[in-house]
Amino acid sequence: AISGSTETAIEPWRTRWACRRWRRSPKREILGHVLEFLRAVDIARGRCASRGSNQRAAGIVAAATRVEALLLNTTDLDTMIDHACDNLRVQCQPGCVLLLHTRFRRHAAVTQDLMKALEEKGVVQKGVRVVRVQTFGLLGRTAGGHMMEVEEGAGVLLVVLPEALAQVALGDSAVVQQIDSARRGSADVLATTLIFSDQSQVLENEDGEDGILPSNVFGGRSAGKIQEMKDGFGRESPSMSIAWKRCAGTTPSGRSFSAAHLQTMANGRFDPSKAGRRQSSERLVQDQRRAFDSVSGGATPGVVAVFACNGRGLNWYHDQHVEAEILGDVYGRRGQDATPPGTQPPPAIFGMFCGGELGPAVDGSSSDSDSDGGQQTSACQPESASSWKVISASATAPTQDGAGSSRSPGAAVAEQPQVTVSKLQGFTTIVGVIG
Repeated sequence: AISGSTETAIEPWRTRWACRRWRRSPKREILGHVLEFLRAVDIARGRCASRGSNQRAAGIVAAATRVEALLLNTTDLDTMIDHACDNLRVQCQPGCVLLLHTRFRRHAAVTQDLMKALEEKGVVQKGVRVVRVQTFGLLGRTAGGHMMEVEEGAGVLLVVLPEALAQVALGDSAVVQQIDSARRGSADVLATTLIFSDQSQVLENEDGEDGILPSNVFGGRSAGKIQEMKDGFGRESPSMSIAWKRCAGTTPSGRSFSAAHLQTMANGRFDPSKAGRRQSSERLVQDQRRAFDSVSGGATPGVVAVFACNGRGLNWYHDQHVEAEILGDVYGRRGQDATPPGTQPPPAIFGMFCGGELGPAVDGSSSDSDSDGGQQTSACQPESASSWKVISASATAPTQDGAGSSRSPGAAVAEQPQVTVSKLQGFTTIVGVIG
């Protein structure tokens, strides 16, 4: 019954259950249930609650504000609708629904009818902002709980972005403003995801060449149009961005959305064998998980966003779903085992295959993806590069970030100083972990 917003509703079956329980339960027990419900409502509305408030209600509220992702690897509209209704539990105030899709026959009509059905069935509220992006391929978790990659064939990836966690901007001018905010080191933004088409000029510098961006900006180039769906039409935009915002203190236990770790995996340039390629990718993903745990103080990841080169996948690994399965093993299972059921859901893992990946520069500074200079992670050439940012809302004294700028009390920011830029690269996989 708790929606996590200022409005709550009681489903009819809950009302009937309460009436039957009233007839067979003592008045004191009924009063206890009523008080627990009212305390949960106070928490959902942001009001002060006593220490004795039901911790389970706090867990429900915390779980309500989360990113959800679902991969629909079918072209049958009825099956898509059934899987979405059965698996999506949108209890928050969604700021945007992101529809990533491959190119298939009638994809525009299918995605439009899918969103219309989800609104009619109450899965998402009517009038929610919807952005549709055509990709080279998809990576995500299916309704059956399997991590998959869709490189050839039809697929739609639904991503629900809560208003409290993600701010979406469309158009080069609005995107540039978000990037400028990231460049200034905003204390309220952990990282910024950038998706752009061939028509976008957001990456170009004054000379018309691909420029460099702050190290906490990551993303990739789409395969086709980026459109905002409204009133049955798609309004095209050259680019879009998602600013992942700090979400502090949503529960009495002090859980917050306060850390981001980005990694560029460039192991594709070195490993010649099938087994060696998979093992090197597993090692890099495991290293990033350990690094995230270290810098975040053990926070549970809430989002794992992936942008992979369309050259990586079946043609390179000689096997299907390799990176999807690795990410599912490292983040999905561990996330479920690390916390009690019902208190902290596993992270939303989603991604797309790109025609160029934007992430922490492997060579440190150059815009040439084949450069051998910069930070070395092996005896010969760099294999990966990473960047992280942590925002603590409990700081009591000014601190400094990696760039040496001072921060005000109550918003302590720590950033990795080694990699200072992001750039467009090739044959890499960018993994962004936020939690």
